[in-house]
Amino acid sequence: MTKLQLIKLIHIAKQKLGLDDETYRALLVAETKKSSCSKMLKHELEKVYETMKLKGFEYTGVKKKYGAPVVKTSDRRDDIKKIRAIWITMGHQGFISDSRDKALDAFVERMTKKITSGLGIKTHAWLDSYLAQHVLESLKSWHIREMVDKFLLVNGVCYKNNVLYLPDSTSYSGYDEIRKLYEDVLKKRYKGRPK
Repeated sequence: MTKLQLIKLIHIAKQKLGLDDETYRALLVAETKKSSCSKMLKHELEKVYETMKLKGFEYTGVKKKYGAPVVKTSDRRDDIKKIRAIWITMGHQGFISDSRDKALDAFVERMTKKITSGLGIKTHAWLDSYLAQHVLESLKSWHIREMVDKFLLVNGVCYKNNVLYLPDSTSYSGYDEIRKLYEDVLKKRYKGRPK
């Protein structure tokens, strides 16, 4: 954290703790022998901030308002593309019955209702970076569970602590490895069969 960020947090803490100027200055002097944050070094500001946390201050961050389109960033766009790609893939693999955007939007709204105090985001195109990442990770976890359930039908396959163990002692962890393995198994299983 920068000095400026620490000063802002200390002033927020002063307000949240209901400290008057006299009590606030006394706290600063007791901790650092300085009566103003602007005269303090970074480590002194950190000491004051820690003291305020001990007195009950809890920084919850700035609450965002959701529900409206936000400025696009490349990371956010990449996450949204991945969300859509995984959704379509799950449809092709038979894990979901409807892989259209309308169904994806319904899923996104359900997933974002908890985070946005019940509002929910109506369409995946409106997700900001934070929510897009949350939806992406939830979708990956769901897809892994579905793929693992299919693998568990094969004898000797074990899945624990987010690692898939095959009978030959090879292991696969993470979304990309498990997805690739699943696709390879499907290719081998249906190789040579008429389409």
